[in-house]
Amino acid sequence: MPQSNDVVNLSRLIDEWGRCVSSGHQRSHLYRMGSFDRCTSQWTDVKLGLKAKTTTDPKRAAEIWAKTHYKKNLGSDPANSPTADVIWELKEEPCWN
Repeated sequence: MPQSNDVVNLSRLIDEWGRCVSSGHQRSHLYRMGSFDRCTSQWTDVKLGLKAKTTTDPKRAAEIWAKTHYKKNLGSDPANSPTADVIWELKEEPCWN
């Protein structure tokens, strides 16, 4: 039985890969870094996500999910944004406070 989205959110990994291969991201990466983004981390995450999603043991699926680039480096923390420190410096406190 496939894992629920509470254990493995495959759509999030596919969305992140789609963002990476999009023309807008590739154009920005080419402008900022001088080369196209290969998106290997995101594609590896999709493969790991598929493996975790089809694993029958939820504990094993959670272990696989924890190994993904997304979980280790991005998640919902704005400090881990792919554009943090490339475009702007993150502030400790928002300007409206």
